[in-house]
Amino acid sequence: MKEEVLTLFKATKALVAYIDQEYVFDKVGDMGCGGVDTYQSEAFYNLIADVRKVVTEFEAKLKEWE
Repeated sequence: MKEEVLTLFKATKALVAYIDQEYVFDKVGDMGCGGVDTYQSEAFYNLIADVRKVVTEFEAKLKEWE
């Protein structure tokens, strides 16, 4: 089970890093004249913020366990 948890943790951390580095958005607004504005909805942003917090806390726990 320990390996599966570590795999999940690493994948989660990588996903959040990808979202941050690649500017992933879940909404597109029409600006008129063919222009679009991409942005993160409040729900998406809050989910990512929550995951960042959990990843940071879990990383701290891993260091305690070593």
